[in-house]
Amino acid sequence: MTSDNDLSRLCEEWRQRLADASKEDQSRFAEEFLGKLGWRDPDPVACPGNVSHTTAVSYLLQRDMHGVIAAHFVLPNALKTPAALAERGLDFCETSRVLVNATRAMNVRYALITDLYKAYLYDALSDAPLISAEAPKEIERELAPVLDQSRVAQGALDDLRRAPRSQTARQFREWAQRWSDTLMQDWQASEETAWTAIDRLILLRYMSERDALHRTGWRLRHAFVNLLTLATGRHPRGAGPALAGLCRELATEWNAELFGSDRRLDAILAQDQVAVPLLQEFCLLSRAKFQRGSILESFNYGDAAEKARVRMIPEEDPERTMYLARQRPDDADAIRLEIDLQSEGYLAIPFWLDRVLSAYERLDAAGRTAGPANDDLIAWSEADARRPAAFSDPLTHLFERAVTFYYASPRQYRTARLIAYLYVIDRCRAEKKRLLRFPAIGAALRKRPAILESDRRMAHAASQRERAI
Repeated sequence: MTSDNDLSRLCEEWRQRLADASKEDQSRFAEEFLGKLGWRDPDPVACPGNVSHTTAVSYLLQRDMHGVIAAHFVLPNALKTPAALAERGLDFCETSRVLVNATRAMNVRYALITDLYKAYLYDALSDAPLISAEAPKEIERELAPVLDQSRVAQGALDDLRRAPRSQTARQFREWAQRWSDTLMQDWQASEETAWTAIDRLILLRYMSERDALHRTGWRLRHAFVNLLTLATGRHPRGAGPALAGLCRELATEWNAELFGSDRRLDAILAQDQVAVPLLQEFCLLSRAKFQRGSILESFNYGDAAEKARVRMIPEEDPERTMYLARQRPDDADAIRLEIDLQSEGYLAIPFWLDRVLSAYERLDAAGRTAGPANDDLIAWSEADARRPAAFSDPLTHLFERAVTFYYASPRQYRTARLIAYLYVIDRCRAEKKRLLRFPAIGAALRKRPAILESDRRMAHAASQRERAI
């Protein structure tokens, strides 16, 4: 491994030479930097994609004949400082975003990006930031030990600690809060309108990364990438109208109520002055922030009771479990469950949705087993006509008829609505089913009355017990 101060001296020398440095000098310093870490004769590599504007010289560092690190050396004005990114809640600057994408396209796991003063190390395949350094001495202290060739050969990179979900979620919440404040203060959006804008972007990216919506000649993934390309091009123009148009298409063609007509929000998002910087920053957030667990955890703030609802583990309810177990195939369409988010928390949403869908599957299988003989086509046709709607389109029936989630505040409504959308996407993906349209998710969300029916039943039972005594 390099001796003390070798790397920092080299980095300082590069900065002194920078004004008169040529491309050959940049390559020479880069190779000397890698040599001090034990990487002899690194392989120069041309990155895929449009990376010419990054002024990068790149090398592939290999282990066991497989590329393990793509090392990118850029000029100082190409990178933002880690502190500047952290202040804005971002994981990448424009240059590091492009180079991490290029590293992933090469199927290389790790990306080192440095101007020999600042440095970043990313897991390119998972899109996760790992280590950053603000100055040469930090590079030597934080990065050199894990990038040393002998340590990499021993698996040092794979042992690096990833940021915990709580940290990722907090950073994401801070970014979202900053943008919601901007929409409220600079564009006179209401709080509800501002947060709906953020939720739309969250859902757009979540669906795009999972390739959730596609029809003949149209895929959301392509539409979203085209939108981001408009916003991040050299002369960005037209991203606002394109974003507003995509929202309208999702509402009208896919029944996604979250994107439904909101004249004030549509007017704000249709402006390039809003959409371009918003989408540009949106590209600089890592994929780790758009996992279902991280999104839910981002609501873990503020009031202690609300924080508890984010992490509250659902419990089996004997009464509900017995109710579902008693149902017969012909009863499927009549199944009704009520869940109180105020007392049961947000994880109760996927928990009980899973339980009802499992009941549908069990009842459907039982109904088919008890059906008419295989050769009786007329009887089969009649039986199929009587088949409960819950079996032919379970997700739609689930949200529109079977389950009610009671919310007590706008924040609970927003959280529940977003989790419900993510659940539908994940369920279809897990079952390898195409999502043809979203169920009317709003039908399952209802303002909590002062006294729930379950409260009345409990009060009545308590009264009966008192009378018996």
